Amino acid sequence: MHMDTNSDRKVSELDKHLVEFAQLLRTVGIKISPSEIFDAAEGLSLIGLVDRDRVESVLQATMVKDVKHISAFRETFRAYFATLEQKEAWNKAAAQKADQWNEQIESTYQDLRFQDNELDITEEQRAVYASMPEDDKQRLRDFLEKSSNGTRGGMPLDHSYQPMVERVLRGSLEYWRRKLNEDEPILSPGSTNGILSEVERALRDREVEVISRDLKKISPEEWPEVVRLIRRLSQRLANQVTRRYRAARRRGGLDMRLTLRKNLRYGGVLIDRSYRSRRKGRLKIVLLCDISGSMLKYSEFIWQFVYGLSTVVNGIKTFAFGEMLVPLNQKFKKGQTFETMVKEALSMSGKEWGGGTNLANALEALHRHNSDVFSKQTLLLIVSDAQTLEGEKAAELLSWANRQVRKVLWLNTLPERRWSETPFVKAFLPFCQMYECYTLGHLTQILNKQF
Repeated sequence: MHMDTNSDRKVSELDKHLVEFAQLLRTVGIKISPSEIFDAAEGLSLIGLVDRDRVESVLQATMVKDVKHISAFRETFRAYFATLEQKEAWNKAAAQKADQWNEQIESTYQDLRFQDNELDITEEQRAVYASMPEDDKQRLRDFLEKSSNGTRGGMPLDHSYQPMVERVLRGSLEYWRRKLNEDEPILSPGSTNGILSEVERALRDREVEVISRDLKKISPEEWPEVVRLIRRLSQRLANQVTRRYRAARRRGGLDMRLTLRKNLRYGGVLIDRSYRSRRKGRLKIVLLCDISGSMLKYSEFIWQFVYGLSTVVNGIKTFAFGEMLVPLNQKFKKGQTFETMVKEALSMSGKEWGGGTNLANALEALHRHNSDVFSKQTLLLIVSDAQTLEGEKAAELLSWANRQVRKVLWLNTLPERRWSETPFVKAFLPFCQMYECYTLGHLTQILNKQF
């Protein structure tokens, strides 16, 4: 005979909340199996529900299998087990945002018309338009109005010109899609679920904080999460490079954005067209990393980022340098760190870790033993704080290298305000593009400009 006791009701309520919590974790990307939910329930039955910190520890131990998911778990736990008042406030805010977004999407049906006819554009393209700055939305509305009232040969344009107007509009919206959100679709801002919306907000804020933090201040416990972020950012950049390269290969392809800009004065009629030019060749990257003690962590993260571009460049050749040049061209192994690669290369070459930094020796050895890396398709990427021996000689060799390659890009891990403290920065500047680069934000912005 079944007895409906208080204990039975508590277990049933606990199971319900654990399933809901697990579903929320799945939504933010953490895989949870039924057996893990069972293990969590067993653990909580042993420790009780009084101590919040102990409850969090048990749930993390039973539900999180990968260290890179710890931050997402903690934010989800905080939001799910918040007070009822806080949850109601989040739900209300999420509902308001959803209503505002729906109103913006509805307005696109009035704004994006040609001669009172609705334009054939996708829902995602409408979302792009809704996300654009108001001034730029107004420019598109002005273009559509002028196109609707335009003439050709003294005769008013008729509805047969609508497909041409739609093509121009789609080209402009595609440009804004890439500018606003790279490769990810532009969706409704957040979820109507207030708890999920709060978790998403907290994770976005944390990502922004990590991107803007000095890389040397990232603790070893945070490395897995940061590496995951690096891979996502580098893959996004790789996709961007792929699009640009493919666009440039299409000789004579119409440049919609430039065409639209040039023809606004003609009432939207495509009289003056602009075309993309073909790129000479796909880029090659030669990465030269300073491995002095103060530089190793920076080189580690920048190496991880640059290797994320390996799918869209002809090949990345990596060299480390201290007092001597150390080739790192062995096959990249999954999970292998930059430091491990350097140690293996040093052991194979008989060189020792430590000592000073001599860029002149590195460039001289690169020229003598790896002259094939120098070509007009090569981007020479130097990662160093510019504190080196034989700076004058290094400047002369850098001048020579700059003439041999497409570009020399120097990522300086010292803040620009401190460059004057380094004796040879001034001598290096005429022969490279030097940027301060000590955060992931800096690195992302720099490579976005270069590619």
